[in-house]
Amino acid sequence: MASRQFEQFQGSLEKGVVKLYATITTSTSGTIASSVVKGLAVSKVAAKAGRYAIALQDSYMRLLAVNAVVIGAADAAYTTANGVQAILRNVAVASATAPAFEIQLCRTDTGADAEVIDAAVILVEITLSNSSV
Repeated sequence: MASRQFEQFQGSLEKGVVKLYATITTSTSGTIASSVVKGLAVSKVAAKAGRYAIALQDSYMRLLAVNAVVIGAADAAYTTANGVQAILRNVAVASATAPAFEIQLCRTDTGADAEVIDAAVILVEITLSNSSV
């Protein structure tokens, strides 16, 4: 599993908890304009509306949780056609060769895949287990 020196995570009954964070800023049609990440890489999945691939630098025992929140532009309204609800796809965090998963943004009315509004910021918090006990 991950061989890095992680900072101590306090107040958890779960052993070996690792938290990773990402800030993804989009430009138009969900394209990534910039990202701030540590311990992972993020990319837009080609030909998939509202889907972002998260490639982890290390393999982990299991995924405990993911929280993805979309921050929209100050004045632009979000409609139900925009991707604001996040689900996960293709979770393989324990893969020895390519630990990864995908965040899929969906419409709130139909659940269909959808792009975020232009110039949105997506905040991602990933909680992983680095222990088998």
